[in-house]
Amino acid sequence: MKKSVSLVLGSGGARGYAHIGAIEEILKRGYKIDAVSGSSMGALIGGLYACGKLKEYKEWVLELDFLDVIKLLDLSFAPSGLIKGDKL
Repeated sequence: MKKSVSLVLGSGGARGYAHIGAIEEILKRGYKIDAVSGSSMGALIGGLYACGKLKEYKEWVLELDFLDVIKLLDLSFAPSGLIKGDKL
């Protein structure tokens, strides 16, 4: 019988990419992931895993260079915050 786990992933912006490695290691050790939940970046990574697109997402992220990352940002220098949110 294969060991199974429920996966709960937290937030953390770019640090949330560590969830990809955690999922890969869990699977490598022979566990079956029965359920996934998460918040913020953890929800994104968990959702991508659940729909079978985590490998493609990881490959896309690894191809990004510094300018690609800057283009993804929605920076603002307004008193209300550093990110406008228009690109969400």
